[in-house]
Amino acid sequence: MDTTTVTRPRRPPDWSAVNWRRGLPFVGIAIVLAVWTLGHRFTAYLPPPTTVAGDAMELIGQPDTYGHIIASVRRLVIGLAGGFLAAFLVSMAMRVNEWWRRFFQPYVFVSLTIPSLAVSLFALMIFGLSEIGVYVSVGVIVFPFIVVSLNEGFADLDAQLSEMARAYRFSPWQRIRHVALPEMTPFLFSALRNSYALAWKIVVITEVFSQQIGIGSEYKRSYDYFQLSQLVVWVVFFLIVVFAVEFGVFRPWERRVFRWRRAKANE
Repeated sequence: MDTTTVTRPRRPPDWSAVNWRRGLPFVGIAIVLAVWTLGHRFTAYLPPPTTVAGDAMELIGQPDTYGHIIASVRRLVIGLAGGFLAAFLVSMAMRVNEWWRRFFQPYVFVSLTIPSLAVSLFALMIFGLSEIGVYVSVGVIVFPFIVVSLNEGFADLDAQLSEMARAYRFSPWQRIRHVALPEMTPFLFSALRNSYALAWKIVVITEVFSQQIGIGSEYKRSYDYFQLSQLVVWVVFFLIVVFAVEFGVFRPWERRVFRWRRAKANE
């Protein structure tokens, strides 16, 4: 009896379709630039792309520009890390103890309903012009959204895998490392992605009201002096930073964490 396994040949990728999908974002950018170039002359306020490009090159050559960007990124990272850590600990407590679940549930619901602008103003009134207010604003606002996402992940944990880990006498660290974390990883990534986008909005809003350095403060300065061209430049810089983190950090990290999915799909 022939027991030789037959491997199916892999179908080569359709590079034309791959390149088309990769090029779609650039097609959208080209359309926006074309509409902007043709339509700015019909308005009294929209600057032409050449003016914006000139201001962008001027700001790129100024060291203060990078100081503003670094300040905003620092506030984002510290505030998001604090909110994520607090949310993870609260989610764990709500998971393992019913009393803690009932204790934290009203606070999570209330923090979900409070307007982000109100939180930023409260932080400004309490902490003044210090950066602590930015950290607190970001942490408080992203906290409930992360808790909700993590609670959904904890609720979907496979009880049979937990029983298996208990039967094989896994240590608490082994249960977390080899059972809980692999199941929770999609929810952790989802919570991080959503809270990251929300945190950027909070950082910029808070900087508009309370900071003298940062991307939000530059928005306010451009608005005060009615420099629409520089306002557009700072919006572009903001988008570049956001996309750089998305494609330079999140996407490679996600591909590395979920590489087993691609290996399984290629089998």
